[in-house]
This record gives sequence, structure tokens and C-alpha cells, in this order.
Amino acid sequence: MISRYCALLFWMMVALSMAGAPACAGNGTDPAVIVERHVHHYLVEPDGAYLLTVDDDRTLTGPRAAQDHGRFLIRSGTTLDEVVSVEAHVQKPDGRRVPVPPGGIRDREVVFPAAAAGDRLVVHYVVRRRTPPLPGQFDAVVALPPYAHRNTTVIVDMPPTMPLHADAVGFVPVPGDSPPGRRRYQWHYVNGPDELPEADAVSVLDYGRRLVVSTLPDYPACAAAMHAAIAGRAHAAPADAALAQGVTTGLPDARARVLALADWVRHHVRDGDDSDRAARLHSLLAAAGIASTPALVNGANAYRLPGVPALSVLDRTIVYVPELDLFLDPAAASVRTGYLPPALLGKPVLLLKSAAFAMTPVLQPQQIRTVAAVDVGQGTFSVARTITGAPADGDDHARTMLTGAADDIGGLRTRGALATTWHAWSAVDAAVARLLRERERRVDFVCAAVDVEDETRVRLPRGAHVGALPGPASVISGGIFYRATYTRENDALLVRRRLTFRHGRATCTPQDARAMRPALDRIRRDLDRRVTVAGSASGGRIAAKGVSPPARLQPGHGLVRELETQVDAIAARAVAAGPAGDLDEAAAPEEAGRVRMRIDRHVAGPQLAASHVQQAVGQQRAADAGAVAVGPHEAEHEGAEVVERGQFIAAERDDLAGVDGDEQGPVRVVQRGTQP
Repeated sequence: MISRYCALLFWMMVALSMAGAPACAGNGTDPAVIVERHVHHYLVEPDGAYLLTVDDDRTLTGPRAAQDHGRFLIRSGTTLDEVVSVEAHVQKPDGRRVPVPPGGIRDREVVFPAAAAGDRLVVHYVVRRRTPPLPGQFDAVVALPPYAHRNTTVIVDMPPTMPLHADAVGFVPVPGDSPPGRRRYQWHYVNGPDELPEADAVSVLDYGRRLVVSTLPDYPACAAAMHAAIAGRAHAAPADAALAQGVTTGLPDARARVLALADWVRHHVRDGDDSDRAARLHSLLAAAGIASTPALVNGANAYRLPGVPALSVLDRTIVYVPELDLFLDPAAASVRTGYLPPALLGKPVLLLKSAAFAMTPVLQPQQIRTVAAVDVGQGTFSVARTITGAPADGDDHARTMLTGAADDIGGLRTRGALATTWHAWSAVDAAVARLLRERERRVDFVCAAVDVEDETRVRLPRGAHVGALPGPASVISGGIFYRATYTRENDALLVRRRLTFRHGRATCTPQDARAMRPALDRIRRDLDRRVTVAGSASGGRIAAKGVSPPARLQPGHGLVRELETQVDAIAARAVAAGPAGDLDEAAAPEEAGRVRMRIDRHVAGPQLAASHVQQAVGQQRAADAGAVAVGPHEAEHEGAEVVERGQFIAAERDDLAGVDGDEQGPVRVVQRGTQP
């Protein structure tokens, strides 16, 4: 605890020195490409079929533009669309025109030969859709890549008897004359900054510029049209009745019968797409006397529906059973029957029979538990991971095993202390890392529920023992619940961790991310915690942990101090957590006596090392500790030797994850004993 308070003041200085540093606001518009001209032109027929012609002319502007953007993807559906023609060439700054050879156009991709900065890449292609998903209906979604656009236009030529409805964000309607026998709609793209790409972000359709057009005026009309189309694909009732009877015979209740029929469709219906399988399941349920309705949902990462319906957004067909309040996806192969894939959770659903909206569940049973056994002396490990709930397809649980060997497992030889988390297999570490994938969020992101648990039993080498155990860690903040315990088991260390996260929605906002970060940082520090390991005759000196090699200690960057002070006797008590989210922990008791302590510290930053601060060492009130801001802002390497006349004091380091991956943080007295 003595050196803990020294370090608290030091880290407060770090926090104050960094206060007021400007935050960097990023722009997601890619500067390497400028779209000089882009025309998206639909020519729609009365039956809903169309011909799409695209002209794209763009300039490569950056030194890496050719490497990153020397390819052009032809956007089209892979099953419904046919690429009619593609023409492409490179326009050099000196006026030369270099055609793309036939070999450079393959699999709906154009590869430009010898493209370089300053070149203009020109593409003209035509796509035909012969069979629309809904006869007599047309819809389309246009979302453009994050480039600077100088002149981008979307044109839709419709039969005069087919009105078009639009939801436009970042697209402005442009008046103009219609060709003979057609009704023309056109929009101009409004150029502007784009959001930076973020991990797990929701679709740009939820927040960004988009154009959605449809001949369907509203969602009830969409439900009626899609319901009629699915009903037309239903199988003959007598055949379905016999099949349903055979599959469900002897099953005790409606839920068991529903799951059996859904499982049969998953494993036996291979022809067609998700809507065909949903239609088959709907027909079998009806034959078994169970009411159901097909339903439409987005199958990707869009969580909001546009103002007009489009099957390009509602692109996944599932089945809803009102009696059981149960959603089924008969085309899903990654989850157990009766559960939904993670991408479908917490989304609005259009029920086709009633034309009403529903919401898929946000939560469904799912847990990951990892049990690991590590033998530090032998350098071996074995890991068993058990998944229960939704992902355990075909059984109550799915289990995987991993065994292997590694040199210096746990870093005991090279770092002087033993790791308590192995990132390669820790389910808790992976869950925390996913929630912390972005330092700052600007758009909503997917934050699925979490229920993970790790149990790691570490067997130490012969003659070694854990000098001091960390106290239990507990974090409860909003929907985050975390608990970690450290116990001895003969010659082994047992570490148990459990993390659950419940948000109430499938997505989180940037405000949610900021609110969660202090708790997640506290958990991260506990995951990075290391423990001191001593030999059976280790003597009174405690090995410094996390100390850099002497070669890394540069002149002017080090701080070596020797302190001597009187310590008053104080009882064990709770130490208040500081604003930076220091883990709650129980302080060890201290006895009265004279203490001499030597601290060797290397800090990342000469301005910090140059600050020679005198500080009283000894008893500090819990309230004072709560007023100190401690944050992992700079890398620090610290070792300590504590000697008390007539007594032996073991010291352990509370690890904090530094920005460069090295350890940093205070040292605290954790255990006393009689010096041999």
C-alpha cells in the first residue's frame, strides 16, 4: 500500500499533464479517389424487370490509390441479375487510353492494368434483371462508397402507370423532362463528409446517405404482395398432411412439433432460397394444425427500416408462430432449431399475414465456458471450451478441445511474474476486446448480449508458490456484471472469471460506448493482472516485475528514489475506487514500524521523469485515495524492494495495461511474514 500511494500521485500528474489534449475528429471520406461523374440509370418494365446502366469515371489521387482502388466491383445480385456487358479503360494524364483486356474483367470485377496516381478509371456496364422477386413491382437501394463525388446522378425511368415512391437522405430530387412513353425520376447526390468505418457498426442505411425507391407505397402493401407470392409456392395439402403427421407423431406438445418440422425443413429442403424454405415450413405447420405466418427481416446489419418498403432491405424470410411467440429461420445452419442467428436478433419484422410489425428477441440462451489447465513447469496446457444455447447446433452443447505446449508459458521467466489470463483462449478476454474494438464511436454499433466464463488452473513449477494473491474483483455498471476470484489449490493457482452483459437492445449508441468504457477498462486491468511467484527459499527480496532491461533506461527518463518513513499501524479496510475506475479491493493490514523502500521507475516521457516530486509515504485515508485520478495513459516500468527492520514484506504489482503493451501501475504491500 505504501508505494501504491506514491504511484497514485505520480499517475495523477500524468492525467493532469494530458488534460486538455485535443480530440481528433476523423473524416471517413477516402481522399484517394474523386468520382468525377457517376450515373445510375434504371429502365423499368411493367412486369418489374429492369435494365441498369452504370457509367463511372473516377480519378486516383493518392500515392496508394492504385494499390487500394485499382479494382472496380460491379454491384448486382448474384442470382437474379445478369451482367450484359462491361467496358472499361484507363485514361492517362497525357491523354493515352489503355483498354482493360478481356482477362481483366472477371467474376463481376474489373482489374485496371498499370493504374497509377493521376489516372482516370472509366467503367460502363449494363445489368439485366429478368425476374423480379414480386411480379409487377420494382424497388432499389442506392448507397454510394465514401468518396468525394463531383457529379453523381440516379435516374429511374418508369412506365407511366407505375408510380414510384422514395425515401431519400443525402439525395435531392432533380426536375426534368421525361422521355416519350416514360415517367422519369432523378436525384442528385449531395457531396459531404462520411463517417469513419467502425468495427461492428450498423448499416449506413441506418444513419447515412441513401436512396430507397419502390413501387410499393407502404409496408402493408409490401406484406400483402409478398404473402401472395409465398402462398403461390405452397405444396399440395394432402402431401404436406402425411409428411407432417409422420414427422410429429409421438411428440408431446406444440413446441416440440414445431421444432421437429422446422428441423426437417432445415435438413431436407435444399432447393430454393430462404423464402422457399419459409414457404415450405409455413405449409407443413398449417398441415399440422399450427398457425404461422411468414415474416420479412433484414439479414445483414440494418436495424431501421426506410420510409418506403424494399426487398433489398427486408431481404430475409423467416416464420413466426404466434401461439408460441416463436421465430424460426429454417435456412439458418449456424444455430440450433428454434433459435435465430445473431444478425437477426433485436430487429423489426414485417408479419405477412397481418401486415403488422413485430420485434425479434434481443436475448436468447447462449453461454461460452472455457476451462483451462496450465502446467508452467512442463510448459503445457489443455483447454476445453463448451458452448450451450443457440450456437450448439444439434445438441444441448458443443465442445471443443485444445492442447499444446509453449516456451515460458505465462511469461514467468521473462517477466518475473505469472499471467492470469491467456488471450489465445480466454472467452472473457475476447468478449471485452470486442466491446472495446473502437476507442471512440460515432455511429451505432451491434453490441450483442454476453455470457462468458473462464476457469484457469495454473500449476506452478516444483518448489514455487504464489507469494500473494490479488483480491477478488467485482464490476457492476449498467448492464455489465463481472466477477473474478483468485484462490490457492495446493501447488496451483485457480482463477475464475465471469462476465455478463445485457443492454436491452441489439445495438448501442456512441453515448452507450462512452458510458461502458470505464467499467470495461477496469475489467481489462484485472485481465492483465499478474501475480508474484516465489521459490521455497526465495529470501527477503521480492523480484521486480515488469522492469525494463537496463539498455532501455535512457538518461533523463529514469527516476530512482530511496524513501524511509514511519508507518502507523492500520487495520485492513476497503480502498475507495478513483475516478479512473481503479478496481475495488481490500487493503491489507499494516503494522507500525520503520520502512525503507527503493523505487526504480522508467516513464515514457522526459517531462514526466524530470518532475521530482516529494511525497509523504504512509497511511492515507480512503477518501483521499478516491480523489486521485489514475489512468493508463503512459507506459511505466517499475520495480520495488521493500525492507522493514525485523520483518519481511512481500510486494505485488497491480497490473494496468499500457498503451505499448508493457506493464504499468502501482506496487502495493499485500502480505507480511517473519523474515527467515
